[in-house]
Amino acid sequence: MLDEFFGPRGLVENCWCTYFRMTSKEYSSCRPPARRDALAGLVGAGERVGVLGTVDDVPVGWIGVGPRLNFPRLKQARVAKMLKGDEPERIWSVVCVYLRPEHRGRGLVKVLVDRAVEWARAEGAELIEAYPEDDRDPNSGFDRRSFHGRVTTFEACGFSVVETRLQHRALIRKELR
Repeated sequence: MLDEFFGPRGLVENCWCTYFRMTSKEYSSCRPPARRDALAGLVGAGERVGVLGTVDDVPVGWIGVGPRLNFPRLKQARVAKMLKGDEPERIWSVVCVYLRPEHRGRGLVKVLVDRAVEWARAEGAELIEAYPEDDRDPNSGFDRRSFHGRVTTFEACGFSVVETRLQHRALIRKELR
C-alpha cells in the first residue's frame, strides 16, 4: 500500500518518508529506489514510521511521525529548534502531513493527527510536537501546498502554539501525560 502512496505518480512521489530520517547530505545522495529500500528496511525491522489513512482500502493520507531522535534532520532545522530544558528522548515529532486533494475538507487530517497522538501516547511519549504552516491569519501568505500541516488543524486536535518561527511556521506541542 505504501508503494501506491510514495511511488512514482503517488501523492508523495519518491520521498518514501526518508527526508527527515536522513541528514541533508544523505538524502541528496540517495535516489528514490534507495529511499524506498530504506523505508522498507525500517518497516521490515518492525519499526512503525507513520500513520497511513485509507478510504475504501485506497491510501489517501499520511502522517510521518515518531520519536524525535529518529529524525536527524530536525537537529539542524530552525523551525524545530529545541527549547531550553527539552529532553529529546521524551518528544515525538510530526514531520509531514499529506492528504489527497479530493479528500480535503472532510476532517480526515484531524483523524490522522488524532491517531498519531494516540500512538505516541501508547508508546510512552510525554510530548508530541509539529512544525506546521501558521494559517491563523489567512492573509499571511502561508504555503497552502506545504507538507507540514496547518496550525488550526493541530489546534483542533488539542495542540498549542509554543512560538511562531520563521516567516509562516510555528512550533506547536501537546502534552501526553
